[in-house]
Amino acid sequence: MSGPEPHGLLARLALPALGRRGKVAHLVGAAILVGLLAWAARGVDLRAVGEAMAGAHPAWLVAAMLANVLSLAAHSARWAAVVAPAGRRVRYRDAFGALTAGFAVGAVLPARAGDLVRAHLLARRTGLSIAATLAASGIDYVVGAVALLPLLGALAELSPLPHWARHAAGALAVAAAGGALAAVALARRPVPGERTRPAAGLRGRWERLRAGLSAARQPRSLARSLAFAFCGWGAEVLIAWCALHAVGLASGLAGVAAAALAVVATTAANVVAVSPGNAGPFELATVAALGGVGVEREAALAFALLYHLVHLVPVGLIGSLWLLSTGRQAAVGQAE
Repeated sequence: MSGPEPHGLLARLALPALGRRGKVAHLVGAAILVGLLAWAARGVDLRAVGEAMAGAHPAWLVAAMLANVLSLAAHSARWAAVVAPAGRRVRYRDAFGALTAGFAVGAVLPARAGDLVRAHLLARRTGLSIAATLAASGIDYVVGAVALLPLLGALAELSPLPHWARHAAGALAVAAAGGALAAVALARRPVPGERTRPAAGLRGRWERLRAGLSAARQPRSLARSLAFAFCGWGAEVLIAWCALHAVGLASGLAGVAAAALAVVATTAANVVAVSPGNAGPFELATVAALGGVGVEREAALAFALLYHLVHLVPVGLIGSLWLLSTGRQAAVGQAE
């Protein structure tokens, strides 16, 4: 028996009812995407952009995609380290599948629908509550923010930070500190091997959310997550560096600094994911960041589009395959 159609599966996972509100959100996201891309391309010779993209070295683009798989692997391990309450383990393959599937959904639906999808999928695989997995995703983001601060420090050593990057670093430090303090304050103290059933209603939801934050009181889980976060950010810089090489923009330490700057800029842009795949803000942030270090707009836009592409292709392929596999398994289970 064949599984559910991919679009129907995405709709059920990402939007409980893809009705009028869901369609409006999708249309608004698409409109924002078109507007931001048009703004990024204003005053740009699009023929030159096309030529730069056509002349990109395919081997470097493939290398960037492979580096993105490494980033996904590290991010999955980072999330898995903090998502399980005390006394339980999350299988790595479940975390990897849920994460990539969530990113794949986020590439076609706006407003961070992918975060809800990955929490839902992992909850189904592990038996944890969606509230708990969402709360653990919050810790995951805090850990990622903390790990990004040393990258900003290293970038400052390579070249003077632009004005916007200094402000972003300050905001990131404040957000990371605030998130860490809130997580520790709200987290329920972990009890190894605990299997008690939470209460019903609002109180039960609150208990499940606090259980999802329990990793904030587990130094070993936090240390493991932080180690994988450093690996993940290193892989992200490698993605950008390979993509810069593909269009002939990477050279020596300046190329490494430009790659790190692109990572910081796109990470800041991803905070407000208003369009599918954050297309538009991603390119705009990249063009602005590279333009600030003297890269011509045409070359910067060509890099931005390819840089985004090497993120989306592996996620789309792996995430879609995992969603299809999940749909088939669900269909077989219902048939039995």
